[in-house]
Amino acid sequence: MRSLFIWGKRSACLLALLMLAPPASPIVSDPAKPRFLEEKVGIASKGSPEQRILSAIDHIRSGNLADARATVDALLKEQPNYRLAHLLSGDLYAMRAMPLNTMGAGAGKVPADRLDDLRKEALARISSRQSQAAQTRFPAHLLVFAPQQQYAILVDAEASRIYVFKNIDGVPTYVTDHYATIGKLGSDKFREGDQRTPLGVYFVNNHLSRPYLDKTRGAQADLYGVGAWPISFPNELDKSEGRTGSGIWLHGVPANTYARAPWASNGCVAMSNEEMLDIAQYIQVGQTPVVIVPKAEWVSKVEWQSRRDAALSLVDGWREDWESLKPQPYLSRYAKQFKSDDGQDLARWSSQKTTVNAGKSWSKIRLDNLSIYASGGATPRLTTSFKQDYRSNNLDNQMNKRQYWQQEDGIWKIIFEGTANS
Repeated sequence: MRSLFIWGKRSACLLALLMLAPPASPIVSDPAKPRFLEEKVGIASKGSPEQRILSAIDHIRSGNLADARATVDALLKEQPNYRLAHLLSGDLYAMRAMPLNTMGAGAGKVPADRLDDLRKEALARISSRQSQAAQTRFPAHLLVFAPQQQYAILVDAEASRIYVFKNIDGVPTYVTDHYATIGKLGSDKFREGDQRTPLGVYFVNNHLSRPYLDKTRGAQADLYGVGAWPISFPNELDKSEGRTGSGIWLHGVPANTYARAPWASNGCVAMSNEEMLDIAQYIQVGQTPVVIVPKAEWVSKVEWQSRRDAALSLVDGWREDWESLKPQPYLSRYAKQFKSDDGQDLARWSSQKTTVNAGKSWSKIRLDNLSIYASGGATPRLTTSFKQDYRSNNLDNQMNKRQYWQQEDGIWKIIFEGTANS
């Protein structure tokens, strides 16, 4: 059977159709043929719900409507609240009687914004399948794991995708990835209620189980599905920049929803309940970093190793300069806009450190449990966390410290330093 509904030969045409760009002529192989065609009994595709929804789309594009129908029917039997699957089901029924110009044309009286959300979800899922970089290359954002950090989570805001990587001898090794929802107005959160997802390096700092949410949130608990895993927004740098807000969580979805639109939360990162539980098994509360970037960068093993080595050299160079008791090399590591956790700017910081070092005859500094993560965007940054053991002729001190680095005139410099709050 020739195709009744051709969604383009490759991704370029498919994207246009998904974004409501109808072709110049009806999408039908032969308008002279009867407008109602009987379908043979198809074979349902196997796999995860996402694999099957993409398989159904592939079947439609290739004109294999019987297998598309069988796949969608099987998927809806298992996931009756999968709205994108219902959209395809409506199209498949409509296509038996008429040609359709675009995905969702057979949906009937569905609100335009809801239809647009479903098209965006389909686009996000299709785009992620076309890019297999996470499985073949290395995330430029995950440079150094602390020894106790078994896993790291990377959120690609633009792609509406969440990735899990395992720490295998210090190398980020791909585990899994899933479709995810972010804030209604996108990313780069600045203030409370702006409906944006923050960008930066955070840590999972709690687990709110569904029974706990039922007890504390009542009927609203269903918004979070199987539970919630709060992250440490605002972090130390966020606070120094005046960013406000709270309650940024990884969480599930309501019972009557399989998945939400790509941009639909109030700032949280949400997943289907099944996939949230899959992610949850890799989370260590108090340890797991969540790196949220506008767009993930994937590099070769050689390039990743080069960036990792450069980041380690940067931190060790800072440590050696401080240990040397020579103020100038040490202070040159700090940016002009530097702030400390107690509010000191660069001038006050420099004065204090110069005075302190003048009273010392030696110092020895060791950094343990070091981690380094990079956040992307218009202003690339490095987040370093470590346990600092400082010893000198007149002071012994241990603390958990965090630094944020940013390039100034092409040179990495520290823009914030202080106690690690998480």
